[in-house]
Amino acid sequence: NTDNEQQQDQQGEQEQQQHRGRPLTLSEAQDRIFGYVLMNDWSARDIQKWEYVPLGPFTSKNFATTISTWVVTSMALEPFRCETSAGVQGGGGGGDPTPLEYLKDPNYGSFDVNLSVSIQPSSTSTATQICSSNLKHMYWSSAQQLVHHSVTGCPMNAGDLLASGTISGKEQHNFGSMLELSWRGSREVVLDGGEVRKFLKDGDAVIMKGWCQRDGLGRVGFGQCSGKVLPAIPFPYDSPNKKDESAVKERYTNFKLYGCGMSSCLWTVRIALAAKGIPYEYDTHAPININLDKKAQTSDEHSSTNTMQQQVPTALEFTDGGNVVRITQSLAIIEFLETAFDHRGGRLLPLDPVARAKVKEITEVINSGMTQRLQNSSVLGMIDEERLREVEKLVADSRSSSGSSGGGASVGPFATGSFGPTLADACIAPQLHNARRFGVDLESLCPTLLEVEKKFNDHPWFQNTKPKRCDGMIFRDD
Repeated sequence: NTDNEQQQDQQGEQEQQQHRGRPLTLSEAQDRIFGYVLMNDWSARDIQKWEYVPLGPFTSKNFATTISTWVVTSMALEPFRCETSAGVQGGGGGGDPTPLEYLKDPNYGSFDVNLSVSIQPSSTSTATQICSSNLKHMYWSSAQQLVHHSVTGCPMNAGDLLASGTISGKEQHNFGSMLELSWRGSREVVLDGGEVRKFLKDGDAVIMKGWCQRDGLGRVGFGQCSGKVLPAIPFPYDSPNKKDESAVKERYTNFKLYGCGMSSCLWTVRIALAAKGIPYEYDTHAPININLDKKAQTSDEHSSTNTMQQQVPTALEFTDGGNVVRITQSLAIIEFLETAFDHRGGRLLPLDPVARAKVKEITEVINSGMTQRLQNSSVLGMIDEERLREVEKLVADSRSSSGSSGGGASVGPFATGSFGPTLADACIAPQLHNARRFGVDLESLCPTLLEVEKKFNDHPWFQNTKPKRCDGMIFRDD
């Protein structure tokens, strides 16, 4: 750094230190609140009841948090300012606390934000609204909560997320938690279709919605805050004498990977297995290693393992309980791994619907066109440069839209503009290798793909999955 840059850095650090370790005023708190989201800080009520005395909620409240789709700015909510349901603080004679001096707010109020919560059981596609409430039922304003949080000198940083707590009204249908709605399990909450709930069950989806709406002002929505209750993972230790056992007993075990050593799809599946950290056997017995020159793919031994006659598909074999299962075709295998091991390792298919579609758009072009032309032994030697250009354009457009959609958001280095590799990257890797083998001028044809390649080649999922003979071979596929 130059002397001037060092001086600016020191000045910035001094300004940050001035705001650390001291309480905020109400005026400062108002300026610091950027916006609002809906939040579900999930509670394990049975555990909370057990640990509540003498310590209070701890592990029953710290295991999961869900927030809504986007942040609604404080500025967007200003037209919907309103009084709280309490009206004034400490003056109603109903036992409401009187604010201490540092919490007295001359502009005390709230926002008119309508709130609803619905439950959708796994047995139906219909959600039942179980309660409605409003932000105005909060006695303490957001600014007061932030000021109180900082009163001991706790530093507030940009990006900190703070929760308001349960928002409940006075009427039963305004109660904001299942504990209140079921009155500690003494009342039944009836859902459409006749099912009843006192507490949530496995498979239940909880859907929270929030919106502001007034005549002449239109509607401001928060999007959905939704999450689904899944079955609990077994406790890590069955007994003190089983410390070496796996923490989670997987349903699917004993993986074996079949395929030709020159298969690009085999390479892609190896990347998917590495992403999930799944150990597997490979090249241990026939017909895993297929000899194309001797037409081994047409043998009875090969057909007993692979149902795709006359082809050399990648196949994954594993045990499901006591049954042996085989899946052929690389995309079907990867879809299985992503679903069956959702709780394990990384993801090649994003959860976001748009991001997932972008990934599949690229993989479909590769799988349906380039793979057949560049790798299939029946057309080996034919280079489909138009397909390469199409993939180049899709990747360039995807990375460009990722940067422009967020109002200046940064773009990740991988194929779809993500910050981690996806299935698109896994499918691109062998295509670039084969194009080089055929002498394609990649520098001029697809410079964006080459940038992406540099990044995923350094990623652990890719480093140890390239076939051993990769540098001196041409890949073929089904």
